[in-house]
Amino acid sequence: MGGIAVQFAGSLFSLLGLLAIFLTWRRKGVRAGAWRYGLPAGWALLVLGLTVWMISTNPDQGLALGSVAVMMLACAFLAWQGLKLTGKPARIQAERESATDTLALGKGYWGRFTVRLLGSLIIVPVFGLLIGLLWRAYAPGNAADVLIAAAFIVTFALTGALTWMLASRRPYRTCAALTLASLVAAGVIYLPLMGA
Repeated sequence: MGGIAVQFAGSLFSLLGLLAIFLTWRRKGVRAGAWRYGLPAGWALLVLGLTVWMISTNPDQGLALGSVAVMMLACAFLAWQGLKLTGKPARIQAERESATDTLALGKGYWGRFTVRLLGSLIIVPVFGLLIGLLWRAYAPGNAADVLIAAAFIVTFALTGALTWMLASRRPYRTCAALTLASLVAAGVIYLPLMGA
């Protein structure tokens, strides 16, 4: 019973995280006041939900089940939004026109596009692999469990970094932050080996 209650709490945290991300997105970039923390809070709640799922059972099974729960909640949420728009062609057309206006090319567009492209193809994969290697180098436990966990961590690091890179309004800062994090991870991994 305790395990089911903990898993329900993990699912609730995930649902709150998805709701925070969705509501922040619906504000179309206007993030004054507390809304500026909407995206970080949403992602933190998603991570907290997965952590709670991992606590409810063994970590690899909990992470897998928690990820499935997040996907099911996201699909249900999208289906609910789709049903709300059914039969409202005027609203759908208005939202499409608003999205088209938002995507209009502005000053510096091609520079940001190039940074996002190169960052997604080079910096993000390097960051994800280095985070996985960092876990592989320092995580406790037997080699098989550490390797499996590292594969999960690489997937989450790649997904998170790629989402951040593509969604960021300031891709130069995002690319610089991921590059710095990659250099730090590489140093933590390889400096002890160089001194050995």
